[in-house]
Amino acid sequence: MRHLVASLALALTLLPGLASADAQTERLALDHLDRLAEAGEFAFPEALSFQPRQTLEWAGGTRVRVTQELLGLPVHGRELVISLDDDGIVTRVSGQPVDGVLLDVHPALDAEGAEARAQGLVYAVFGGTGTIYPPRSEQVVFVDRDEVPHLAWKAYVSIGDPLGNYEVIFDAVVGKVLDLQPTLVHAQGYVYPTNPVTSDQEEVEILRLSETIDGMQGEYAYVNSCTEGDFGWGGDGCTEKEKFAMPDQGGDYYFDADPGSYEDPFAEVMMYWHLDLISAWFDENFGFAHAQPIEGLVNFDYNNAAYGNFDSDPAAEVGFGQAGIYDLAYDADVIYHEFGHSVFGSVAGQTGFLGFDEYGMEWATGGINEGTADSFSMVLTGDPQVGDYAGRAFGYNGPIRDLDADRHCPTDLYGQSHQDGEVLGALVWNVIEEELLGAEFAGEFFWGAVSALPVNANWMDLSETLVASADELLAEGLMEQAAHDRLIELLVEAGLDACGRVIRLDEEQEPTFLLLTMRFVGDHPVPAGNQFSLDAPEGTYRLRFRVKDWISQEPNLAYEVFVRRGEYVHHDPEEIPTQWGSIDMPFPIDYDFSVEGDDDEFEIELTLDSDPPLEPGATYYFSIATRTLGDFDYGWVAAEVTVDGDTWWEEPEVPADDDDDEGAGCQDCSSSLGGGQATAGLLVLALVGLLRRR
Repeated sequence: MRHLVASLALALTLLPGLASADAQTERLALDHLDRLAEAGEFAFPEALSFQPRQTLEWAGGTRVRVTQELLGLPVHGRELVISLDDDGIVTRVSGQPVDGVLLDVHPALDAEGAEARAQGLVYAVFGGTGTIYPPRSEQVVFVDRDEVPHLAWKAYVSIGDPLGNYEVIFDAVVGKVLDLQPTLVHAQGYVYPTNPVTSDQEEVEILRLSETIDGMQGEYAYVNSCTEGDFGWGGDGCTEKEKFAMPDQGGDYYFDADPGSYEDPFAEVMMYWHLDLISAWFDENFGFAHAQPIEGLVNFDYNNAAYGNFDSDPAAEVGFGQAGIYDLAYDADVIYHEFGHSVFGSVAGQTGFLGFDEYGMEWATGGINEGTADSFSMVLTGDPQVGDYAGRAFGYNGPIRDLDADRHCPTDLYGQSHQDGEVLGALVWNVIEEELLGAEFAGEFFWGAVSALPVNANWMDLSETLVASADELLAEGLMEQAAHDRLIELLVEAGLDACGRVIRLDEEQEPTFLLLTMRFVGDHPVPAGNQFSLDAPEGTYRLRFRVKDWISQEPNLAYEVFVRRGEYVHHDPEEIPTQWGSIDMPFPIDYDFSVEGDDDEFEIELTLDSDPPLEPGATYYFSIATRTLGDFDYGWVAAEVTVDGDTWWEEPEVPADDDDDEGAGCQDCSSSLGGGQATAGLLVLALVGLLRRR
């Protein structure tokens, strides 16, 4: 046996009658890895070991999530997921073992240096002042895009104002920044009947409270009010906590709502009851529970709700702020949503809000995280509208969003996690509403997908696990063929059967998305999270890509469009030096030409006579990236851009005496906007700014 598992639970599996069900399943999973290794299908160095981290039950079987350790150090973000059916047969292995060794195990950067660099870097990137807790770090192994392992420091740092938690990974040998992720997950509130807008106060039984501790403390959760906080430099975050919800002589907790108060016992009771409810629901339905009760923190000055670290201990909390006359702890949907983030973080690992690949920036994991939190809330409560009460703290007159409306991936992706998450939430709501499926099925189906997600999952990863979850339920006889077929139809309609990174503008799409850049990258282009394409089949004589709308508050922010025929624009990492260590950013390397722009009067038009000329018979791809015209005052700046495209083919006849080509329109052509909008004549390449050949 090549794996090294120093686990008492696993050792007990060798003794008949003493093994737990989880330990038996973990043994089956690890034995399967051994068999793959013996068959030559699974290669890894002797210094690599596997540790079962979590065993998750669902209707279609079991998922065993396995971490990897190289020379006894945890490998960051590289878990294996072994799926087994109800008979203990392995049906799928997701992820790959580390296939390499540490080339240098002598760190030049120590823990203190990594922590100081990490703190400076997050201030530079995100802005703000103060801290919630002192920086801390641990040594890990980080595997780069070329599958090379690096000895690394993972530093955990914070910002006090505005509140933020961050994880920064440095190469311990050369000091390079390997990864930077925000880990405080925010939400803006989600509506369920149990809030002041849609329901009245009801008398309920408060379950699972401790018999020895007064206040809101129980089997799954406990709640405190933050009465004093130090979010300045070197501060410890929430430094004083108190419980205001004390029982009366009968042991009951009867309090009237007092949403404007910072000493509000009703907020503690509300928070506890809903945290306990959703925790018990996950435990009863999926066998999932946190190793320790989760803490809810209320009654402090913070105009938001989040899952993250609000104090000096290493454990994360769900924190619900006091927003003037609105208390976010009064909205059950907010509580369910934030608890959903805790589940996603426990099951699927890192939050992955910042990343990139060969297509450009990759924002997928944040959207999947937000969509997961929304989806489990809807399964639990059956309401697609979100934010009726909590939204009032942010100026909304109605719900913040309505997941009853259909969305499509990748067309409706925007580049902001809450909005991108609507794509997933809308799909799950459609599953809940479908007569052949329903809420109970939706919960099992979606849990099967989430429990199999790899760490830092992207939309294609989600697509694969959604389809696999449906197939596994069918194979186990837990759904009929008709229901399976309808589920696949819903996935296809939402684009979540195969959500890629390219949006086809041929399909009458006008996508709007965010472009972001960071001060520390200087004039380095930062690409969008998606590329765009236009088909130019044989017979095409004109093609146009257009920026239809450009909205930016920063005058020094512009953009550049990179164009390639026949294949998507390929990006590779480029090293950006900073005073805190160099950091990789995606840079376009394979493209035909690029065009610079700075407003919404922009188009690239190719014809048979333009320079370069249109070459029919292939697809054209477009990647848009930020371009800076000068310095700016903030860590981040953003713009919103809307694009569209047209193609014309089968050129109509032009009267011989009509030299200005007035008749050459789009009468018999295909256009994503309707060809009648074509300008006269066969125009040359229309450029805004400088044309650069590549």
